[in-house]
Amino acid sequence: MDRIQLKRNAPVAQLYEGAIISSSGAVIDFSGKKTGLLKSKMDEHTFEINRERVIDYLNTRDNWDPKYRIKVRVICARAYHALFMNIMLISLTEEELASFGKPDFIIYNASQFPQANRFTEGMSSTTSVEINFKRMEMVILGTEYAAREIRPTIHSSANVGIDKDDVTLFFSADPNRLLIGDDEHVWSDTEVFNTEGGCYAKCINLSSWKEPEIFNAIRFGSILENVVYNPATRTPDYDVTITEHTLRYPIEYIPNAKIPCMVDRHHHIDV
Repeated sequence: MDRIQLKRNAPVAQLYEGAIISSSGAVIDFSGKKTGLLKSKMDEHTFEINRERVIDYLNTRDNWDPKYRIKVRVICARAYHALFMNIMLISLTEEELASFGKPDFIIYNASQFPQANRFTEGMSSTTSVEINFKRMEMVILGTEYAAREIRPTIHSSANVGIDKDDVTLFFSADPNRLLIGDDEHVWSDTEVFNTEGGCYAKCINLSSWKEPEIFNAIRFGSILENVVYNPATRTPDYDVTITEHTLRYPIEYIPNAKIPCMVDRHHHIDV
C-alpha cells in the first residue's frame, strides 16, 4: 500500500488546504460522535497492540517555563488535528526546530482508524486514548475529538495585575488584567505558568458584544470544532453547537495576553 504524502512542521496555511473556512477565517471541522472521556487502567501488552494499530494506520496515511519543558512530537492523520496542536502547544522558533533532536514525548493519533479492537484484553470500548509514561508515548484510536490530544494540569484561568505581580487563579478572565492562560497551569515553587500556547472557549450564544475578545479571536489560525454553520455563507450559528468547548485559538489573539505566559511568585496568589 502506498503511503500518503507526509508534511512535517507544516505552516498554518498548509493545514488549511481542503478545509472548510468560516466567514471570519477560522477552520470549521467536526469530531464525529466521540466527544467524551472514560478513564481506566490498561496493561502494557494492550498498549503495545493499540500502538501498533495506530502506527500501521499512520503509515498508510511544551510549556512556557523552560525549566519544565519537554519536546513533544505529534504524528496525526488529520490536518485540523495538527492545527489544533499547533495552537495548543508552545510554538518553537526556527532555531529551536533546527536543534529539536529526539522528542521526549510522542503522540500517535490515528483518529480515523475505524476503531480499537474491543476484543483486546482491557478494551471495553471501540475508542482508546492511552498514555504510557514508561515509554513516554500516547496513542489515540477511534475518536476525532481534537481535545483528546491534550491532558489537564490545574484547570482554571490565571491572570496577573498590570502594575504588580498579584496572580489570581479562578474560572474566568478579567479584561483589566494580563491573561497568563485560560485553562492549564502549573503552580511551582517559583512561578505560575501556562502549559499551553492557546485557549479554549465555549461558542454557545457567543456574540461580539457579550465577549468581544473571544469573538474577535475567531479568525485565521483558529479552529471551530463541532459548530453548525450556513453552508452558503460559511457563517457559524452560535445558537446551536454540537459540543460545548468548540473554539480553540492562539493565546496571542487576546489583546491583554502576557507573553511569555508565566510570572514569578514574588507576591501572593489569590484562588
